Amino acid sequence: MARDTDQLAAGLRDYLPRGAGITGVTTLSAGHSNETYLVDGIGEVLRMPPSEEGLLPPYDMARQHAVLSAVANSAPGVPLPPVLELCTDPSVLGDEFFLMGQVPGEAFEYAVPDWLAADPDAGAESVCRQWFDALLALHNMPAAAMPPGERTVQQEAQHWLDVARGAESMPVLVDILEDLAKRPPRTSGAPTPVHGDPKHGNCLWHEGRLTALLDWEMAEISEPLLDLGYVLMFHDQGEASLADAGFSLPGWWSAERMIAEWEKGTGRTAVDVARYAVLGQAKVAAIISVGAFLFNSGRIADPRFQAFAGVLPAYVALLEKRAMTAG
Repeated sequence: MARDTDQLAAGLRDYLPRGAGITGVTTLSAGHSNETYLVDGIGEVLRMPPSEEGLLPPYDMARQHAVLSAVANSAPGVPLPPVLELCTDPSVLGDEFFLMGQVPGEAFEYAVPDWLAADPDAGAESVCRQWFDALLALHNMPAAAMPPGERTVQQEAQHWLDVARGAESMPVLVDILEDLAKRPPRTSGAPTPVHGDPKHGNCLWHEGRLTALLDWEMAEISEPLLDLGYVLMFHDQGEASLADAGFSLPGWWSAERMIAEWEKGTGRTAVDVARYAVLGQAKVAAIISVGAFLFNSGRIADPRFQAFAGVLPAYVALLEKRAMTAG
């Protein structure tokens, strides 16, 4: 059930010292993952857990706030919104929440925006440069500056294996994740901060400039090749593509260029990077499996999750092909 935005506005007016300036609350995204609202009148953004059963619990607002604060303080090369209040008292709005400053920009994931289509060579080169500079700044950030939360690569594979099993996913996906958990790809060095979902669809752009890297709920301390592999798996997805807008532009970086830029920027070697791409795609397939499972079991009625069940076989078939190639 969607939240009552009038009630959110009233709660924030009472809670915030600047609350008298609030004219309303507008839903930006809400449903079954972290919810985002625009607080009209004061130009701030409200972040809350899902109001219905979520795809990937738990939704720890305090940890997300701590991650954003740590990155803002220790990795200035990562564009972020200003990080404002955290409230852990659910009586204020019904759930824990935090606030961020509003920054200009729009995201793109499924269609190339007009401003980029008008400059498909130099514009795409600039997009990839800024995107990867932000990712490199995160991977070069001291791990000690991040809040606790570390996983090995083996633990990461095991986690998504458990998610896939819990969602009664396709046997092929379970087999691939079992193999990754038994034979995890090698590491490139000491663990670093990792975003967890650093796709281009989580970037905000304003007049060709990257203004924010968003959606940090899966951030942790781990192997940075997890992020690189996750980005690389969006190449060559064909009809099973979920978020490849921009990848066909002449100036968009190839997988080889992305690997080379990451190695240059981190001083590391991208060992077993093809297997990290498999793990990234298997992670997405596990998440899709959860959505399909929740819909098919009647726990979620949202038709978007019915679509997950439709796309899953083609996506897993592509994953199986990639896994066979990666070895």
